[in-house]
Amino acid sequence: METSYVSTTSTYNNVTTATKSPINHVPIFVLVVTILSCLLSLIGIICIFVSYYAIASVRNYIRKLLLCLTIANLLDVVGIIIGLARYILLEYRDKSNEHEQESCTLQSFITSFAPCSSFFWTVLIAVYIQVQVLKPRWVDNMSNKRATVMYHVMSWGIPGITCVVGLYYNVFGDTDDIFTGPWCWIKTNSNLPRKTAILWMFLTVKGWEILSYIILAEVLVYVVYKKYILPTCMKKRRTPFAELFGQSTQVNVSKGLRPEDKNFVYVWLIFYVLRFGGTFRFLMHIIKEPTDGVMTITDRAMMVWQAFGDTAQAFGNFIFLCVFDKSIRQHYCGNNINNVSDDHVAARREDYVNSGFTSTESLQA
Repeated sequence: METSYVSTTSTYNNVTTATKSPINHVPIFVLVVTILSCLLSLIGIICIFVSYYAIASVRNYIRKLLLCLTIANLLDVVGIIIGLARYILLEYRDKSNEHEQESCTLQSFITSFAPCSSFFWTVLIAVYIQVQVLKPRWVDNMSNKRATVMYHVMSWGIPGITCVVGLYYNVFGDTDDIFTGPWCWIKTNSNLPRKTAILWMFLTVKGWEILSYIILAEVLVYVVYKKYILPTCMKKRRTPFAELFGQSTQVNVSKGLRPEDKNFVYVWLIFYVLRFGGTFRFLMHIIKEPTDGVMTITDRAMMVWQAFGDTAQAFGNFIFLCVFDKSIRQHYCGNNINNVSDDHVAARREDYVNSGFTSTESLQA
């Protein structure tokens, strides 16, 4: 079993002499926050799937992309639960568990693969919105079967290959330096030098995460705010997203986007907010280990943020894409909408477009 040495420079344990511990100790409130985040995300995952299959009118292509993202979130939550179970078992019950290393490796593989895949699906949702705005004539090519297969190959294949290579080189394991919460990731012991470990952290998760930040920022700032929301609000004083997702627009009518789909813009805002804590801690640890009072307090705060945010994306998506979706609210509040199929809705909308009737009144008729 791997062991880590805790000394006077340890961030979370104040001891006067070096001692051995089978795992890195984390505060009890971090465990509580992690468990709460996992439970909320599981609720969100269930609700997203149930809403998709129960309400036919919301089943457009962007919702299918959301389902793939939710599957990645589910895998991530399962991996974190495995890490929590291992940690609790070692910390509070059986410190001599002979299978702890196998569970640590399995959990590290899952929680490296699943977040990386979720980054790809989050970016694909953003790019799909961008194409709807800038090049609506490309939408059919982005949503056909060939493109869908390519998305799956890329979003599951690239993370899978990276993690399988990491598994081959035996880089997954207990993290002696506390880059995470009560779960494993990349080994940082004497068998794997620190620089090599940090490189694998970039290759498996953090590099793709930072790349996602950059791509999402381009979509958010250039397309949504600079090109549509700000000019619309300044010139016409209309509600943000009205021009982009209004019911009378060609984009919404011809391609089946619903007015409520404007909430998908918040998917990457959720991504930024929830993942920031973990990214900040990672960068802080690779630059300099927190040793003074201010940095230690900051690290503790970011650790709580990371413990909640790293697994809470599904819950955030549930809030913005289910709770704030008018059609879904009406369905579950008793005012059931007319649940016709997505193909029927798209066909009717296309007929109105071809007939020249694209106004709100015509569509409602």
